Amino acid sequence: MPRDKTDFILCYAGAAAEWTINMQNSRGKHISKNKRALKVDNKYVAIAFTAVAVAALLVIRGVLFDFRSMDYNNFLVAWVAAFRDLTVIEALGAKIGNYNPPYLYLLNIISRIGISDLYLIKTISVIFDFLLAFFVMKIVSLKTGSINMQILAFLLALAIPTVILNSSMWAQCDSIYTAFALGSVYFAFRGRSKSAYAFFAIALSFKLQAAFILPIFAIFLIKNKIKFRDCYMFFVVYLAMLMPALLAGVPIGTLLMVYINQTDTYHYLNLNAINIWRLVGAVDFDSFRIVGLYSAGLAALGLLYFTYVNRERLVKTEDYMRLAYLFAVILPFLLPQMHERFFYMPDVLSLLVFLYDKRRWYVPVIAVFCSFVAYSWYLMNFVVLLDYIYLALAMMIVIFIVLRDLVISLRTDTLTVEEQT
Repeated sequence: MPRDKTDFILCYAGAAAEWTINMQNSRGKHISKNKRALKVDNKYVAIAFTAVAVAALLVIRGVLFDFRSMDYNNFLVAWVAAFRDLTVIEALGAKIGNYNPPYLYLLNIISRIGISDLYLIKTISVIFDFLLAFFVMKIVSLKTGSINMQILAFLLALAIPTVILNSSMWAQCDSIYTAFALGSVYFAFRGRSKSAYAFFAIALSFKLQAAFILPIFAIFLIKNKIKFRDCYMFFVVYLAMLMPALLAGVPIGTLLMVYINQTDTYHYLNLNAINIWRLVGAVDFDSFRIVGLYSAGLAALGLLYFTYVNRERLVKTEDYMRLAYLFAVILPFLLPQMHERFFYMPDVLSLLVFLYDKRRWYVPVIAVFCSFVAYSWYLMNFVVLLDYIYLALAMMIVIFIVLRDLVISLRTDTLTVEEQT
């Protein structure tokens, strides 16, 4: 069993390389059945490249494993220590931390294992980095049957700087809810309604930020990609995620208040996020908080209304990707009290915008750069000689461009052959 950082790096790099080779081989068999097999030489070159790239991305993560962020030192250390002082059952019912129970279950388990808490917490997040990248790959597979393009999407998702920093440096868990949120979107596209509801319930049970893409489910319902009659699955799964805490004696009211209480933790319009509140000076928090809430709500409703009016033309998967990105980014961009980490899911979705529309290569470049600057300042006190106001304006331009692409696509009078099919 690996006990130091070097062992962790070698162990996970080797496992990932083996998994990647198996994935490539299995996909190669699938292709041959459809008489689309790659030449043997090219196939093994692709396998070798993918395995080396995955191993390199894991080594980069491993190098960061010893870093202890303020969040880890100030919160996670104490939470894991508190779990360790209790039995498993006692810990399930204890008031420890301010997260929803599912992530606390993981910390409870970590406290029972005789390996570095820091390494285990980061390892869990890295595992979900891979699940996240897997669903990025699966969503891209809806557009193209090219295995090379799908593997490229997988590697690019793993290589997003903020994805790497979030799990391997910060010891945060945004990869977990984002992976399940992407899974829910993928299953909705495939018409697997119950799976879509179940995965979204898991995503929301880990973090409230999963709700940023909730409006896309209204569109999936309108377009009959998911069934309203299956929505019970969301409530069943969400309740199941809370059940261990409920059985341990935590009142249901307490569990339902976790997210509400989180919104009242910090009374600042901006918490190091690159959003519209960077453009506002010193103003009254209470008054402008209401302005932000209404603005975000109206923007989401406006986008929903526009999509509903043009629903007959909403047939291309790239338009759904644009919508998912717009909902995920507009809400944290307009809402007050947003952390920089709340743009984690938009960063990943910006990659999908590019993968579906190669003209927009600069969308993930700008979006991820803005998040990276905010991460760097918080984690490393690294000062970029670029005012956050300019970064907020850059994000506003990116949002406008993606919105413009959506409007043009949905307002086109003549459907293309692709759309008709």
